[in-house]
Amino acid sequence: MNKTKIVYYIFPFHLDQLERSIHQLKKASNYSNTKEYLSLDVVFDMSDFNFNWDKCQIPKQFFIDKFEYLEKYCDFCESVNFEINNEMKGSGEQQRRIYNNNDGEYNIVLLDPDIHFPVEIFYVLDNVIPNIEKETSTYVLTPQIGKFWDDSWNVLSNEDYLNSPLKFDEVDVFELSMKTDVDNVSLIKNYNHKFAGGWFTFYSAELTKYMKMPDSIGFFHHVDLYQQEKFKMLNHFKKCDIPQYIIKNCLVQEDRKYYHNYDFWTKYIPLEPKEPHNSDAVLQNVLKELKKISDSGGKVV
Repeated sequence: MNKTKIVYYIFPFHLDQLERSIHQLKKASNYSNTKEYLSLDVVFDMSDFNFNWDKCQIPKQFFIDKFEYLEKYCDFCESVNFEINNEMKGSGEQQRRIYNNNDGEYNIVLLDPDIHFPVEIFYVLDNVIPNIEKETSTYVLTPQIGKFWDDSWNVLSNEDYLNSPLKFDEVDVFELSMKTDVDNVSLIKNYNHKFAGGWFTFYSAELTKYMKMPDSIGFFHHVDLYQQEKFKMLNHFKKCDIPQYIIKNCLVQEDRKYYHNYDFWTKYIPLEPKEPHNSDAVLQNVLKELKKISDSGGKVV
């Protein structure tokens, strides 16, 4: 695999999940020569903008120490950036920094710490990417999921879950490994793009040239929507051929059943943003930016 950067953005209550995720990556590295191509970029948001540390019942230094402790497990990587940041307001700022400073030098994988993924993930990527790159260098690659909020996500759902009465927040992420079948992995080509940013979503290096983000887009909500709809427009205006490839029988899932509400941690770590995250206002900015692309016939900066 070519140079690839996995990107995390975490809050203090994600530390346990980050530890689990890094341990899983380390196990997965046994199936691939990750020291030759893989880097990690982990931003730890401890900003006063998002947290009222005066109310925190656990010393701030505890989180710093644990975060720094986890870095030693990343010896399966070519390079690692573990950054404690006291200024960022949300993950969109990190993504803007990475996208706007990458001109095709490396693939990007966005990974949320509460995503469960198979230990064979690098093995699968090593095997499917050469076939994809015989067709195109600009692509999005996404594993399947169990299921999610509504029917619009069905294009990503594995058929075993799609036909199940389970709701998305009833999916047991610890059963996913039973659904991943590396001997029967195949690719589903999709031009009606649908993906979420942190679900082990893989953006090819060449595609990242088209992923620059304007400052008007907010610091968390709808960043993935902006990229998703932009890719559709670039295809429509024939500026680029950007398919999405869905990896059938390789499953990931956000843990909504056990962990997602962070009820345990938020009792001790007050998450109190100084400015509310206004999702509707951000959505309007995203729509304005997409209209600019549409009105220009698919021109992106």
